[in-house]
Amino acid sequence: MNSYRNAAIKILKKSNKPLHYREISDKSIKEKLLSPKGRTPWATMNAILSTDVARYRDNSFFRRTTPGFYILNKDKITFKRQFGASITKTQYKYSKEGNFIDTATKKFHFTTPTTLTSKQKGDLAEARVIELITLYGDVGLSCYKPVSDDEGIDIIVKRRGKLDILYIQVKSTFGYPPTRGFVSTVKEKNIHNKSRIIMIFVFFDLTSGDLFDNIFCIPAPEFLKLTENEKKRTGNRVFTVSLNRPEKSKYAEFMIEKRELSKRIIEIMDRL
Repeated sequence: MNSYRNAAIKILKKSNKPLHYREISDKSIKEKLLSPKGRTPWATMNAILSTDVARYRDNSFFRRTTPGFYILNKDKITFKRQFGASITKTQYKYSKEGNFIDTATKKFHFTTPTTLTSKQKGDLAEARVIELITLYGDVGLSCYKPVSDDEGIDIIVKRRGKLDILYIQVKSTFGYPPTRGFVSTVKEKNIHNKSRIIMIFVFFDLTSGDLFDNIFCIPAPEFLKLTENEKKRTGNRVFTVSLNRPEKSKYAEFMIEKRELSKRIIEIMDRL
């Protein structure tokens, strides 16, 4: 059985146009390039392709054309690359200010100041999530900020013209990849048995001053099931995912490319 990555390469080689990750997954299974055991092979395919693009960027075997659609990066497909090779901090030369040179690409990077308060970080992450829903939300969603967030609700999302509503709790991690990953603590009292709450976990990359390409969008009931054995303190749940291998985590089926957030919200609304 071939890997998802190799299967995607073979499928995309036969296509003269970009394909959605669901179609890539379906074709891979139909052509017996994959024999998935999980319920959502398409989610695994999306996680692997989007992670490959995020990790290797111009050196990725794939290129994302629009949210969810991929083609082969033909300039790179002829070159051999060691799969799974992760970037290590030794590839970076840091200055006293925290800026660094990527020795692989010879590019100089300015980093975002780390003097932000916890509230400022939270506000920034929430604002970016609202931007994602608004900028790429051609499916008709409106966002509202509650006057008070005592119940852990950061954003209210409503489908225009209908009473479909979801409540979003945004959990953010700020750091410099690849030394950290997603690390968030969630209070159970804010999400217990609330089917219309979804958890959105984002990594704010201080190197680029923007959210990491992949985010996690998890309905609260599923999040509680996945973390039931990971209590660090009474009443808390912990979400931890490495940046190096997010597609290998138990949350992989909930990982999406950030520009697909509004589409995923609509899918959750439709199920409810």
